[in-house]
Amino acid sequence: MEVVEEKRSWLHQLREGLEKVVDMIVPDNVQLDERVIKAFKDLDDVIEQKLKDTTLYPELEWDAVVRKSNDLCEEEVKFVRDRKVVIREAFAKYVGVDVSEIHVDDIPEITFMGSGGGFRAMIAVTAYFSCLKEAGLYDCGVYITGLSGSCWNLAQLYTSVAQSHEDPLQALIEFYRTKLDYSLASGHGVLKSLAHNVSPQSAVELTFGGLLQKKSTGIKLKVMDLYGALLAVKLLLASDPSKQHSDFKLSEQRKYLEGGKNLMPLYVAVEQIRPWKESLEPEDAALIPNYEQVLKEHKKKPDHYRWYEFNPYEVGCEEAAAWIPAWAFGRKFEFGKNIERYPEQNLGLLIGLIGAAPSAPLISDITQFLLLLPEGKFKTEFKKTYDEAMEKIGPYKKQEFEGMHPVSQPKNYNFTYHLNPPPYELGPTNNKNIGLMDSGVSNDFPMYPITHPNRKIDVVIGFDCSSVIIDHKIFDAEQDFFCNRRGIKRVTRDISNKYCEIYDYIPTGKTDDEYLPAAKKQFVLCYMQYLPNDKVDPTFIPSKAKFAAFNNFVYTPEQIDLMVRLAKQNWEEGKEKVKEVIIETWKKKREARLNGTVFP
Repeated sequence: MEVVEEKRSWLHQLREGLEKVVDMIVPDNVQLDERVIKAFKDLDDVIEQKLKDTTLYPELEWDAVVRKSNDLCEEEVKFVRDRKVVIREAFAKYVGVDVSEIHVDDIPEITFMGSGGGFRAMIAVTAYFSCLKEAGLYDCGVYITGLSGSCWNLAQLYTSVAQSHEDPLQALIEFYRTKLDYSLASGHGVLKSLAHNVSPQSAVELTFGGLLQKKSTGIKLKVMDLYGALLAVKLLLASDPSKQHSDFKLSEQRKYLEGGKNLMPLYVAVEQIRPWKESLEPEDAALIPNYEQVLKEHKKKPDHYRWYEFNPYEVGCEEAAAWIPAWAFGRKFEFGKNIERYPEQNLGLLIGLIGAAPSAPLISDITQFLLLLPEGKFKTEFKKTYDEAMEKIGPYKKQEFEGMHPVSQPKNYNFTYHLNPPPYELGPTNNKNIGLMDSGVSNDFPMYPITHPNRKIDVVIGFDCSSVIIDHKIFDAEQDFFCNRRGIKRVTRDISNKYCEIYDYIPTGKTDDEYLPAAKKQFVLCYMQYLPNDKVDPTFIPSKAKFAAFNNFVYTPEQIDLMVRLAKQNWEEGKEKVKEVIIETWKKKREARLNGTVFP
């Protein structure tokens, strides 16, 4: 009864807020606004009934177990095999030879990768992908991955918002030109978006119903869950939401991959692991000899970020070597099995979690602030004062202060909870819940999924639309940190073209990182920065332009057109470098096959 009352109270407050802005909508939309308000009034009862509907949620009849392995799942292995066959003709056309000259085993596994950067990255990376399509390269790719804002466009790309059009990428660009005209904090804009479609009731159910769905599992909602619902209103609603139920399920994206007909999307999020906060329950601690000493040593371990991958087949974590079906994320697990069945978590909440930059720890905010400050006395004094203050409070208090989260991360049940039988080891598997957030706090590129030790990726084309391109040293530092963790040597091959730098990533076969498995596959990164270009507009600096700030959610058609033009011109400046790398890789793979040797 208490949960029901709390749920109704929460909805009542939301409904009251929306009712206050009804009068702000133009008169000819009043009837639609009333339908939105009614949808909110009915939402709790409607969702409660649908949560038991196995025609909408067939997964309610399925149990899930944790797959304890970092092998690729069978579905992904089959997808890659099918994809190589599908892209054979497109690859032949791209490299300029007859299809008879292309052996599927020689085709490089190509991945397209986008950075973080909010709506700036979402728009610019989509524009870059459109350039790849025009060049004939997009149809040669196997994987497509992004981080933060670059995951939002992927989420859209694999729904009917884009896939119902002949050119999904161009459809997304047109979508941005007409749909990014209000702030996430604008009640007027939210209400208008919910009302301006064929079925306002379905629009409310799909976007805000996910909150009640998650709440029914017993998890306490956080503000970032609401953030996800608001993003869904802005980014995921098409003209007829009544036909979009499958669009709000990550696992449903599999239908766009069947037979290898499309690239496989990889989404990411991170959890902040803080050993200094961890301990065991007394009854569990009693099973460990010298527990106090073990705990003391454990607390000395540094914080780190644990990466999680979301794809249409599975959700998992390499550090834990643990994977579950995509439809099972959000369920309670213990000992590697789900102990309750819930419907698949709403995709709107997932894109909120994946892009939860406001949930970053305080040190991330401070670092971002310093990055944006101009060089000068104030920046120097600020950093000096901060460093002195941290030295005074000592390393433990510094860790505690910098690890604070001004905005709580979205919470979910931990599918690795008590993954193995007792005695339990100290670490994340003893937490019933996990708090996941934007991966940009760790690296502005999703480097971890592309270096999964059992993926065979050869070439990565990475589009950096983040703010870190203000200073190349930041990119270098992030990559060096990643490479040290993953057991990789990064070698500069060609940086003569600022719009397309080429780096070789060569596994060393070893890593000192106790959490993460070492990389096995060598690959080439074509690093393409979203830099200013005099041929477009020398005054437009994306990483510094006010309208392109990572926390801005309102764009005009003219601003979007400018961003698209810049991406296209920058691609023109670097596309030949990319082609050289791909052709060279193809020839090396062919030579290795013909000679009976192993391609690295």
